[in-house]
Amino acid sequence: MPHPLAPLIRNLSQASLLVASGLGMAAPARPAFSVPVECRQQHQEWQNCRYESDQPGRSWQLAFENKTVRFHHDGSGRMKMQLNDHGDWTGVQARWIAERTLCWNDVCARGEIPLD
Repeated sequence: MPHPLAPLIRNLSQASLLVASGLGMAAPARPAFSVPVECRQQHQEWQNCRYESDQPGRSWQLAFENKTVRFHHDGSGRMKMQLNDHGDWTGVQARWIAERTLCWNDVCARGEIPLD
C-alpha cells in the first residue's frame, strides 16, 4: 500500500524538496563561552579574535579572522595545539609573558581569558 503522502511528494519540485529537507537541519552549536580577546602569532600585530570554549581549561579555541587555533588539555598537564582544521596536533607549553597575556608556543592571547 503506498504511503498516503506519496502523491503530494511526487508533485513537489526539486527546489521545494531541498528547502523542506533543510528545515530539519540543526544550526551549528555555539560555544558555552565566547569572549573577545586579542591574539597574535609569531610576534605579528595584535588583532581582534575570540576565545571560545564548551569546556574552559580542557578544550578551547582562538578564532582569528581567517583561521582557528584549537587547544586541548588532557588534565595531566599536557596540552596540544592544532593550527588548522587538518593539521597535526602538537604539544605546547603555556606561559605568561605579561599581565593578562598567555602564549602557547608562538600563539598568544591577551585579555580576560577564562582558564577554568
